[in-house]
Amino acid sequence: MHFTRRTAQLLHEDHQATIAVIEALDQMIAKARKATPDTNDPGIRAVLKSAAGAIKDEINKHFAFEEDELFTRLEEMGDVAIGAHLREEHAAILPLGQQVADRAARALDSGFSGDEWTKFRTFAGELIERMFAHIQKEEMALLPMLEDILDDETDMELSTRYANTHT
Repeated sequence: MHFTRRTAQLLHEDHQATIAVIEALDQMIAKARKATPDTNDPGIRAVLKSAAGAIKDEINKHFAFEEDELFTRLEEMGDVAIGAHLREEHAAILPLGQQVADRAARALDSGFSGDEWTKFRTFAGELIERMFAHIQKEEMALLPMLEDILDDETDMELSTRYANTHT
């Protein structure tokens, strides 16, 4: 998908990067159904590092930008519902993401015990499910709205501000 507004395109690119991380996490979990994964395996380590980093850094920044810059603009225009709904989802996703990120970081340091792997898999499974649904909603509703409501100047301002949060 390609958006004409730079702000929408940057958010879309972040969504695609997040989907790649979530899919890799989902595949790691699927492959380890019968045995706890070996955190010394370079592939497992890469997935855990990627997941922990994306959740702690990118998702937090992405959500904060949406809430501070986009939802408030939509509310000012009279569209309160989408921002309220997506904020609720953010509030549910962030603690799950923090659990997954923290558990991934611990596993990178000391591996997974059987019990810790079960907890990680449970939190990660719920996070994966919620993230896929959340991204789909933003791609189908929020980003097209941005295409309609942002003028050139506002788009430039917002896209520059968003890009600066990722440097």
